Order: sequence, then structure tokens, then C-alpha cells
Amino acid sequence: MKKRMQLAVANFCREYLRIYRFLSDAENNKVHSRIKKWQIKNGVEITEAQLMSVEAQYDDNAKAKEE
Repeated sequence: MKKRMQLAVANFCREYLRIYRFLSDAENNKVHSRIKKWQIKNGVEITEAQLMSVEAQYDDNAKAKEE
């Protein structure tokens, strides 16, 4: 389960960076290739539904915890 989650989050991050042009097409392909190699090495299978289940959360009003 942990490795499937890692794979889904890695793909989410790669896609986010590609969509918002932080990665060029060549960089995106390189990152995708590295993720794919990791997936094969670790024998991780994942469904499209699992890939699409990743969400990012952001709170503009978040504050550091005071100690």
C-alpha cells in the first residue's frame, strides 16, 4: 500500500509541475522515466482510479505553531 501511494503522489507531483510549466517536456520525460524505473524495480501496480485519488491541500491562512 505504501509504495502504491508513493507512486501515485510522485505522478501527481510530476504532472502538477508539467501543467504549470515548471518542467520542460524533456525534463518531464526524464522524471517520468525515473518514476517508471522505480515502479518496475519495486513491482508496483496501480489503477487509474488510485492515480486520480491524490489530492493536494493548501491553506492560505495557515500559521506556524507557537511553542
